[in-house]
Amino acid sequence: MVELITSPAVGAPRPRPWTVFSSGSFRKLWVGTTLSLFGDFFNYIAMAWLVLQLTGSGLALGTVLVVQALPRALLMVIGGALADRLSSRLTMLGSMGLRAIFVGPLAVLVLTGRVQMWEVYGFAVVFGIVDAFFMPARTSILPKVVADHELEPGNAVLNVTAQTSVILGPVLGGLIVAVLGIGWAFAGDAACFAIGFLFILWLPGAARAAGEKHPDGGLAGQIVAGLRYAWANIAIRVMLIVIAVIDFAANGALGVGLPTLAHGRFGAGATGLGILLGAWGIGATAGALGAGLVSPPKRFGWLIVLLCAWLGVGIGAVGLVHSLVPAALLMGFSGVGTGVVNTYGISWLQRRIDSAMQGRVMSLVMLASMGLTPLAYAASGAIANVNPSLLFLIAGGMMLLCAAGAAASRSVRTLR
Repeated sequence: MVELITSPAVGAPRPRPWTVFSSGSFRKLWVGTTLSLFGDFFNYIAMAWLVLQLTGSGLALGTVLVVQALPRALLMVIGGALADRLSSRLTMLGSMGLRAIFVGPLAVLVLTGRVQMWEVYGFAVVFGIVDAFFMPARTSILPKVVADHELEPGNAVLNVTAQTSVILGPVLGGLIVAVLGIGWAFAGDAACFAIGFLFILWLPGAARAAGEKHPDGGLAGQIVAGLRYAWANIAIRVMLIVIAVIDFAANGALGVGLPTLAHGRFGAGATGLGILLGAWGIGATAGALGAGLVSPPKRFGWLIVLLCAWLGVGIGAVGLVHSLVPAALLMGFSGVGTGVVNTYGISWLQRRIDSAMQGRVMSLVMLASMGLTPLAYAASGAIANVNPSLLFLIAGGMMLLCAAGAAASRSVRTLR
């Protein structure tokens, strides 16, 4: 197991989240990733509402999400290996540039009223491909931008920003759809990625020297080396399993279940969906900000157990309420736990991963989080069409079972 990187000297003042803004490189990274996050939520709201408007079917929405998630899952490890082979910055640039180029024509098709479902499926595939390369790079770049003792503050800022985008992004996307139309939400997505591309381009690069061979050989050799490295590390292996179980349950319930509830049971429209996601973001923002101000817990394993139980109760209860307000309150309650663990958890992993393996291991983390999403969406679409409440109860039950299993495992309980 890779040993922890040396922590700040005893007695040294703990950096606060806002101190990382003194770094020009961090400011550029922050702006670029913030714009990409807003673009993601504009796209999600617009895509969900476009499919529901064209078909009125939760099953069709689940199918589109599967089509987008499948290439993302299949190519994620390749994206992580490429980030290690070239650089996280160059991988992010390629992904953001392609996203801006491809989402523009979709906006035009929607604005002119010519879009058809087969075209929606095609664009969903493209978005899944570029996400597969962007996500591992975005998650692995921070240790190259800030000092080790600034990882928690840096991750806190990025997580607070991410959750702020969860609050504002869906709300703004929903308002744009409601006031201007779906096409303008896609146009906003393209603009966010185009401007964000310029800020990442401005970020100093550290690409591998031309002609220099990678120590693990070709791309396939890199991927195999990354898999062996992660499997040999007990702490990383345990985390990957927990992430896979929790996110399988959550992705289906939130990705398919929330739009279905907002559109059907609550009758709240696109704005209601934005409010539900925004409430989750408010809770997660509070959790991430608190984690940035308080030292990491020594017993990280028990934090994982608590998170699983916390999410299980909150997500399961969302499916039982019959109006928007209590559902939004429950989403906010659930979001607090994710904000805390994402700040501590990402920093915890970044310290334990060798710098040459950051992209590959983070791609496995992303794969554990999203790799089973196609199956989750497919199953959730079918269940939501029959009974949305059952979908949320199944998801919550899986999380509670994961909490019980984690608490019973000595490997989890002893994680520090």
